[in-house]
Parts: sequence; structure tokens; C-alpha cells
Amino acid sequence: MKGNLIRKLVVFYLLIACVLFIFVNTVLAGIAEKKIMEQQEQAMYTQTGIILNGYVERYYGGKLSISKLMENLQPVAAISEVRILILAPWGKVVGDTAPVSNKQIELDEIAPGFLDETFHRNMHYQDLTSEPMLAVVLPLTHQYQVKGYVCMMVTMDSVNRKVSDEIYEMNWYYLAVMAVLAVVFVGIYCFMVIPLKKTIAAAKAYVAGNYEKKLVIHSGGEFKALADVIGYMGDTMYRFNEYQREIIANVSHDFRSPLTSIKGYAEAIKDGTIPPEQQEKYLDVVLFEVERLTKLTSNLLILNTMDQQGMILQPSEFDINEVIKNLARTFEGQCKKKRLIIQLVFSAKEIIVNADRDKIAQVLYNLVDNAIKFSQTDAAIRITVEEKGRKAMISVKDTGTGIPKEDLTKIWDRFYKSDSSRGKDKKGTGLGLSIAKEIMTAHKENINVISTEGVGTEFVFTLPLVMTEET
Repeated sequence: MKGNLIRKLVVFYLLIACVLFIFVNTVLAGIAEKKIMEQQEQAMYTQTGIILNGYVERYYGGKLSISKLMENLQPVAAISEVRILILAPWGKVVGDTAPVSNKQIELDEIAPGFLDETFHRNMHYQDLTSEPMLAVVLPLTHQYQVKGYVCMMVTMDSVNRKVSDEIYEMNWYYLAVMAVLAVVFVGIYCFMVIPLKKTIAAAKAYVAGNYEKKLVIHSGGEFKALADVIGYMGDTMYRFNEYQREIIANVSHDFRSPLTSIKGYAEAIKDGTIPPEQQEKYLDVVLFEVERLTKLTSNLLILNTMDQQGMILQPSEFDINEVIKNLARTFEGQCKKKRLIIQLVFSAKEIIVNADRDKIAQVLYNLVDNAIKFSQTDAAIRITVEEKGRKAMISVKDTGTGIPKEDLTKIWDRFYKSDSSRGKDKKGTGLGLSIAKEIMTAHKENINVISTEGVGTEFVFTLPLVMTEET
């Protein structure tokens, strides 16, 4: 990735350099040539006008001889590096600051129409110039008559030198721009490639299982956001990995014990170690362990569905009292074995709530099942429903062993069992309370616990009431 990106940056930089070089030496060179040519023509036009007003008009006015005129124009031509011609109305050269020969030149003969145009580029007449010239021609009008012409010429070579100097200067600007671009590309490399390199290295480390590698990006913007996402992904993978290990350890532990019992008793019954008159007793133990495994599997499937699909609620309006009554009937068998009673206390004959009926029934089942497991014999489990404002307060209270204070914040964790409960919770999976918590969180309602060790435990959760005209 790094090599590819650097290669792309270098290719992109060279492409820009080539495009700029071609642009400078073609388009800009043509513009510069045209601009310099126009500037030169304008300067010569202005200068020729000055000569007309200052010298030539005095010559045609009889105040200055041709020799004296040329003597005055000679320094002007030398300083400006131009050639100045004085022409008769019919085109004959009567004065020249740089004559090439003693031959009399008639421009109307060698260059018909020459006097009709003001500007001439690349003018080259063998009898007049030895190289191409840029010329400006202006007529001299005296007393409303054209008395002659002034022609100023400069070699195209000198004009082209100015064009070359301009392009040379532009090339220096081009080099300066490319140097700036080089600095920009180095900045891009530092800003983009280095953070990407760190991010890729961290991602590879996380994939390889090295979750301890830290990803620190000091630059801001999208790269910092990307690094934060990758870092968060690494933390999530680490937590998931630990959670997966914990699940495997807990499931293995919870499956091993009942499977060992089932296998042992089944083998003992098969080989006759357990006599026929005692087989019913041990088959009850096998059925108990099978029920334990069934419950554990069912809870794992519920949690797996929650993790993969999220909590999908199907809210409806129902009587929470009726749900609790039906639930109490399902626990009659277990209560008889431990000589427990379930007391139902409702603040109204009918209390209508809005929630997912099946999932709330699951919460109540888990809480009552928990209360039965940790209650002593000849005790009572109290379930109350009370209306408070716009909420229904549902409480499940037992007088069992209670929960140690240091364990109260951990009971909602998956597979968690307090040390004091492990001896009594033979059938527990450590998943019931975590399922109840996730269901209530999905309903955006609270579930709390109040417990005193050796006294008992009370779980309380809320549901939204369906307000009627009577309420």
C-alpha cells in the first residue's frame, strides 16, 4: 500500500511537472511573444510620433537640413537600438541612421504597399535590410499634405531575445512552483502516508491477535477518525475475544457437570451397577440434568439471537396482572416441592401496560425462577404491581440468601454467579438476569435490585401504563 501510494504520488508529481513545462514553453511562450511584440510595436509607435513632432516636422518646415536631422536622430537610434528612415512621399529613402549601401532605395518599388500599413513584422528586403525587421511607418502631414514618412525598424532577433528572456524568467517561476509542489507532496506524504502506514500496521496486528498494539495518530480530520475507528475495532475485537473465551469456559463448565452425571448414571443403569429398584431414582437425576442442559441451550439461543439480530420488540397492550397469574400457575409444581407460596398483590384489578408481552413474561419467569432457587423452604415469594404516575412498578421479592454487596453490580453479567450461590444454584446458568436486563434495556425501562445478604432480594422494574379515561 505504502509503495503503491508513493509511486502514485511521484507519477502524479511528474505528470504535473511535464504538463506545466509544456504549458510554459508553448501556450505561455506564445502569449509572451505576442505580448512583447505588441509592446515593442506600441513603444516604437510612440517613439516615432515623438520624432515626427520634434524633428521631422521642423525638417519639412525648412528649419532643419536632412544632414542635421539625421545627425539629431543618430543618438536616438543608437540609444533605442533601432534604425530610423526618412522617406519621401513616393517611398524614396532620403535619410537613414544606418545605411547599408550608397544605393538609392525606392521602397514603393521594392515593397509595393509598404507605406499603406503602420506595422510590419518580419520585414526583409534585400536592398534595405540584411535580416528580418519589425517596422513602424507613420506619415508626416504638413499643411494638410503628406510630405513624407518616418519608418522605425528593429531587428526581429532583438525582439526574439526579449521573448527568450521572458520565457527564461517564466521557467524560473516554473521551477519555483515545482519546488513548492515538491514541498506540498512531502507534506502530503507526512500527513497521509505515514498515518495510513501506522493504521495498516495496527490493523494487521489486530487481525493477528496482537490487541496490545496502540494506534496513536496526531493528525486530525479523516485520518484521526479512521485511526479511532480502527482502534475501537481493536478494542472491540479484544473484548469479543475475551468474551468468547469466557463463554467457552463457562459453557464447557456448565455442560461438563450434567453430561458427566448423565453418562455415569446411564452407564451404571446399562451395566447393572444400579439395581432395577433404584433406577427410577437415578433416572429422575438424569431428567433433572437434561432439563438443566435444555434451559442452558435455550438461554444461549436467546442471547445469540439478541447478538445477531438485536432486540426486536413487538409491543402490544396487555394486562400485566394476567401475565403474572399465568406465570404463578406454571411454578406451582416447584413451589410444592420446596413448600413455597407465591403472594400476588395488585393495586388494581386490571393494569394495562404497553410492551412486548412474551419478552416481559420471560423477564418475570427469570426473576421468579431465581427467587425460587434461592428461597428457603416454607417461605413466601411476593409479586406486587403498583401504579405510579404513568408507570407500572413490578416487584419480585424473596426472603432467600440474598446477594453480597460486592456482587450487586456484577449479577447482570453473562454467566456470572456469586461464590456464595454456586453451591445452591445447581441448575442455574448465570444467564437469566443478563437476559432480563437486556430485555428491559431494549424497552428503555429500568430494572433494579435491592438485596441484603441473609435477608432476601427484591427486583423491581417499570413498564409504561396505558392511560385510560378512568385513570
